[in-house]
Amino acid sequence: MFSKTLLSAAFSLGLALQVSAHAAVNPPLGVASGTAVRNDVQRPSGGSPCGNAQVGAIDSSKAVTAAADGTFTVSAVDFNAGGDGSRSFSATVDATGTGKSFVNAQVTKNGNANPTSVGSDQLTVALPAGTKCAGGAGKNKCLVSFKSTAGFGNCVVVQQGAGNAAAAAAPAAAAAPAAAAGAAAGAAAATANKGQQGQAQQGQGRKGNGGRKGKGRKGANGAKAAFAVKTAKQNGGRSVERRRLEDLE
Repeated sequence: MFSKTLLSAAFSLGLALQVSAHAAVNPPLGVASGTAVRNDVQRPSGGSPCGNAQVGAIDSSKAVTAAADGTFTVSAVDFNAGGDGSRSFSATVDATGTGKSFVNAQVTKNGNANPTSVGSDQLTVALPAGTKCAGGAGKNKCLVSFKSTAGFGNCVVVQQGAGNAAAAAAPAAAAAPAAAAGAAAGAAAATANKGQQGQAQQGQGRKGNGGRKGKGRKGANGAKAAFAVKTAKQNGGRSVERRRLEDLE
């Protein structure tokens, strides 16, 4: 009699847990089709972020591909209306894919926390900056745990593609032309500076030559004047002196 009662209680508890499974996020970990049914809903916790789902199914599960900026979109579905069927979720991510190292992720677009009917909402999630998924055979998968405001949810496999590596390399590639342009501008400035210095030195040389030429003219004129005076005295005539002076002018 006692054993029958215990079996009945366990069966009732199992039904209660099944009925209380109100919401999940597609595609769920461990579900090859990628579409959750009520029995696929888990109760994520700190000790078991993926509930009872097998983390080892990371490679056999349908995966969502993250964009180059680290964002991805999934679908939240509820199996009951009201707060217990909340389609509003929080998210954590384990980049190792082992189910042991979860950190907070940002849900940038969330679902209805109190739906009036059964349905679905699109959720958008952003992986933490610098996240590099390293799980699975390809070393490019993360596990993301979703938990609704009612406490239900499951894990989803997220993979990174070649586009993520290209996005990481883009800043360095963009910086290379800028560095080359800066070096070219610096070389051009140095060349211009040398040219200005050379012109200045040439200008100073012209000034010096002008000074020497001026002194030469003054000396020649003085010699001519002395010759004119001497000639005037020798000839004893002012007319000769006047003519010499006029020649000087």
